[in-house]
Amino acid sequence: MIRIRATRAAVVFLAGLTWAGAADAQWEPTARLGLSASPGSYVPSIAPTVGEPFTLYVVLSGLAADVPPPFDLDTVTWLIHTECCGDTPVGVTSLTYAAGVVASGDPYEAVTTSLMDCPDSGTVLLATAHFEWLLEGELQFLLSAGAITAALACDDSAHLLQTLTVSVEGQDPTPVASSNWSSVKSLFDADQGGTP
Repeated sequence: MIRIRATRAAVVFLAGLTWAGAADAQWEPTARLGLSASPGSYVPSIAPTVGEPFTLYVVLSGLAADVPPPFDLDTVTWLIHTECCGDTPVGVTSLTYAAGVVASGDPYEAVTTSLMDCPDSGTVLLATAHFEWLLEGELQFLLSAGAITAALACDDSAHLLQTLTVSVEGQDPTPVASSNWSSVKSLFDADQGGTP
């Protein structure tokens, strides 16, 4: 299992690959690719129980909520990474590709996905990513799946993509003992046998 790590140099490298692969593309992003907590739309956060496996989805969407991409996707290459700072305590255990998606590669290096039929509406589900907790430590971190090439549309046009990020807010499974004034007072109540 490989831990996900992103550095400033890696982000610059990825940005360079995206620009280089999009020489004939539009200069402005036209859609977004990344992770979501939902397979059918972009949901930017998830609150899994620490230690329990959880699932995120690699999706392509338009630039705004509930707006489909302005092109029919043919092929795009992407990878899963941590946003910002250091290692994440989770790792991908497996990827399940959506129906009609042909894919090859490694989620930490590059996955090339091609669609057998060009979709014509809505958010496009590319893959389901299954994660597990590998390390103790951080409970809140950001994960994303970023395109490392421009997206190739069915009409052979190329499109730059923004990155969709998910905020993971791990929930500690350890119960917290609750206390209130009544329970504290009962410790000192003479009628209860406490010591005043």
